[in-house]
Amino acid sequence: MRKFAKTHEWYDDLGGGKVKIGISKHAAHELSDVVFVELPEVGKKLADKQSLCVLESVKAVADAYSPAGTVVEVNTKLKDQASLVNQDPEGAGWIAIVQVDNPKALDEYLTEADYLKTIEAH
Repeated sequence: MRKFAKTHEWYDDLGGGKVKIGISKHAAHELSDVVFVELPEVGKKLADKQSLCVLESVKAVADAYSPAGTVVEVNTKLKDQASLVNQDPEGAGWIAIVQVDNPKALDEYLTEADYLKTIEAH
């Protein structure tokens, strides 16, 4: 089941403690045209809620955050096609896969319905 953070990331549990991470459609829309994604290095260790990557758009710079873990894969397509983050933020525009230290950490994040309620409130 996909979970969401209040900071607009989504997390797909791939099993075995691996989590695919990207930003929500709402975040992609707010950023507008993403022109560069500073991807993390494979093997990078992350503390809980540490910046996973930096997204640069024509109007803002934003971080995407991760649960504690180790980056095991990055979406290398974003190096040449940062616009995938806007075109398909919850699909082909994913950012990285992280082997999380505690798979139960995903339980603290929001369901899609609860996430949508938080953005509607703003």
